Amino acid sequence: MLHEFNEKELSITEDGAPILTCHRGGGVARPPYLHPLYAPNGQVVTDDTSIGHQHPPGICFTCGTVNDGQLSQDEITRDTAADSARFSIVTTWKDSAEPYLIETCTAEVQPRQTEVQVLDMEFSLQAPSHSLEFTGGIGLGCLAAEMEYRKAANADGRIGESEVNSNISAWGTLCGLTAAEQEAVGVAIFPHPSNGDTTFLAADASFGYLFAQTAPFTLNTVTTHTLKYRVLAYTGDLFTVDLWEYYQDYTSM
Repeated sequence: MLHEFNEKELSITEDGAPILTCHRGGGVARPPYLHPLYAPNGQVVTDDTSIGHQHPPGICFTCGTVNDGQLSQDEITRDTAADSARFSIVTTWKDSAEPYLIETCTAEVQPRQTEVQVLDMEFSLQAPSHSLEFTGGIGLGCLAAEMEYRKAANADGRIGESEVNSNISAWGTLCGLTAAEQEAVGVAIFPHPSNGDTTFLAADASFGYLFAQTAPFTLNTVTTHTLKYRVLAYTGDLFTVDLWEYYQDYTSM
């Protein structure tokens, strides 16, 4: 796999075909995110037209509510490194020049398969100066590309926004037909069981958004809290792609 890297973004290709682009972000309002993410047939499954409304762009991890408020900072720094199929971004949040949260995102792109492109992501959180309470809105989200007949679904057989929204499940997905090419594609989020219960929030009719929200937790100064996810960009739909098989492959590792 090949990397193209500059101060703002990192792009990864395999055998000349694009796989994804990672944007380093810019401050609190613009965290790092992945877009575009491609399915094996070359179709883009993410969108980044979220500026101005409530959903972040592409594939994006958010810290949500910390100590009863949004993250604030006097200074924020980000360091990026890439090696082969792996890349990482370390975000350090400082308040009065003292680091209070260090967020490390590590991602690994798996070799492209016939029907799926697999991306493994790990987010490690450390509180170097004082304990932090994460009470809501923390997790991994996906703003999906424009699709016709787009539907959310989860591991329990629920289909549609009203069925998936606010329910705990092992995994969630959004799939449909690309508006121009009429290709069946989808994107799925597999939270690792070690994350604990995950509640999926879906908006398939309006924005095509899927969010895997973890349960509240306390981050103490002597511990590291790690959240793991596998993201699938796939060619096909719920009836042609066995997402359970791919989930079991992930969780049995």
